[in-house]
Amino acid sequence: MFPSNWLTLALLLALTLDAPSDVDYARDVKPVLAARCYACHGALKAEAGLRVDTVAAMTDEAGIVVPGDSAASAILGRVSDADPETRMPPGHEGAPLTGEEIAALKAWIEAGAPAPADDKPEADPREHWAFRAPVRPEVPETPAESLHPVDAFLTAKRAERGLNAARPAEPRLLLRRLYLDLIGLPPTLAELEAFAADPSEAAYQATVDRLLADERYAQRWARHWMDVWRYSDWWGLGAEVRNS
Repeated sequence: MFPSNWLTLALLLALTLDAPSDVDYARDVKPVLAARCYACHGALKAEAGLRVDTVAAMTDEAGIVVPGDSAASAILGRVSDADPETRMPPGHEGAPLTGEEIAALKAWIEAGAPAPADDKPEADPREHWAFRAPVRPEVPETPAESLHPVDAFLTAKRAERGLNAARPAEPRLLLRRLYLDLIGLPPTLAELEAFAADPSEAAYQATVDRLLADERYAQRWARHWMDVWRYSDWWGLGAEVRNS
């Protein structure tokens, strides 16, 4: 049967919503801190020496969270401050936390501010490989000292994974691959027979040099990159470079 006093029911529902009993730090608190606080108090800035990207940083290091005592926890007072100049985040940085977010933070603190076992600080963006100076690696030692450094790395990685290299391609197949890679066209029968008669390393290097100097090499790769750039010639409109 529904209760006769609807006002009492509404108050009970409001209390239930304002004080969640199953707040989870990883699900309900950390994502809010990450979205609203890490920009100033994370790995990149840590303004005023304060970080909020781990429970330990807020409790043991900064003391802005007092487990079990939300009234003594400075973080709660700052995020619920009515003054936009002293509130966190500040008024010029964006809107304040919602009532639900503040209620979740308060409930988590009152529950003892439990931290998950795998609670880790935010990764420092400056440690990303794109922001680090490249370091030339040492060339692995391989049985064949005459190997090119690239081949030495490949040989070492195959040995690490227990793989064997494929046998060298026979001369005609090797020449066909070389032609298709560099100029996009197969060799002639005469060129195939000439290389088959002398498949030495010197002959191979001479063929590479000849093809690199061939205008068809420039045409083949210019066509490739023009395709990548979406280049097109439209009759009546002239040449265009389009992004799509």
